[in-house]
Amino acid sequence: MKVVIVLYILFFLNIFQTNGSLDKVCFTDKYEVHVINRLPNPQLEIHCASKDDELGHLKVDPCYDFHWTFCDGYHGKTLFFCHLWWKNTDAAFDVFTSEQSDRCFRGKCTWEARPDGIYFAGGQSDFKKFYDWKKVDRLCGDWKIRIALFIFGKPLLCAIAT
Repeated sequence: MKVVIVLYILFFLNIFQTNGSLDKVCFTDKYEVHVINRLPNPQLEIHCASKDDELGHLKVDPCYDFHWTFCDGYHGKTLFFCHLWWKNTDAAFDVFTSEQSDRCFRGKCTWEARPDGIYFAGGQSDFKKFYDWKKVDRLCGDWKIRIALFIFGKPLLCAIAT
């Protein structure tokens, strides 16, 4: 009888979660990740995702806070990554992994893109530089996916792949 009651409660919690009438119900730890643009113009380009969730590919203005919340997976193997582009540089890195979740104080992880690199603060701590920007090869223009035909080390043809 107790098992039936527990299943009944879980069923209704799932309905409320699906209908959005309650804040997201987590049966595991809940986390909040922020990726904040602290760069001057031009816009910062951001792409973030996990294995199961595509969060989008967007261009954001200075001071924009791209953020999301999620529940850690039951097996503790959640991973979210982001790829950032600014001017002729980029940085790709994991913004959350279950193995390093303890660095997110009270479930909050905050990343900032600054002119000299990517910084992290775990909610309560001060920001610390984690990654440098890397130069991007812009031979084929400012396309998301580039295909180039090279002959003797020089680009002959550039095309976009969709």
